[in-house]
Amino acid sequence: MTLWEIKKNQSAFIDSLDPNLIPAVFERLNEMGFAAGQIIQCLRRSPLKGPLVLQVGDCVYSLEQSIADRINISVA
Repeated sequence: MTLWEIKKNQSAFIDSLDPNLIPAVFERLNEMGFAAGQIIQCLRRSPLKGPLVLQVGDCVYSLEQSIADRINISVA
């Protein structure tokens, strides 16, 4: 399952990031806490395929579909 498929208020564990991501994007996601084993929670799903609002640790981020589709998760 990818992060794009997460439901509002649902929590999940990050399994992996797509290794084919642009290296700078891959590195930045890791710096933000999007790393294997981290718990992530979906705070909001924007309408019309807008960005997801996600919480990782005590930080809140928004990700667009093209990035969220490349993060593999398993539901907690």
